[in-house]
Amino acid sequence: MALTVSGYSSSNLSYKIATESNAGATLATNAFADIFGGSGTLYAIDIDHKESNTTAYLKLKITSGDVVIGTTQPDLMFEVGASTAVHINIPTGLTFSQLSFWVTSDPATSHTSDPGETLITFLCA
Repeated sequence: MALTVSGYSSSNLSYKIATESNAGATLATNAFADIFGGSGTLYAIDIDHKESNTTAYLKLKITSGDVVIGTTQPDLMFEVGASTAVHINIPTGLTFSQLSFWVTSDPATSHTSDPGETLITFLCA
């Protein structure tokens, strides 16, 4: 698991990008909490699940608070089929007070199984 957060800020443009290179390996039991260190607006998500033969479920919490895998109800969930990649555009943006995420192989809140290798990238302002 290797979360990388980078960004750029100027009077014309400000953005942050977070990339997790192997979300499935540990994120079924451990969430990345508050990855941008506060509020922002989410504009895009890339989910690359091409290297796995199981379905993955990216679960997001966009409100403040602790995340307990297997207990916390996600605010949003995205299904990604086996051996596929998905790009999600949010043109008007989705505001969040805190962005946390985890990935499992089942949509149930109580589920904590590893979906296999998954690369996730978030674009925020």
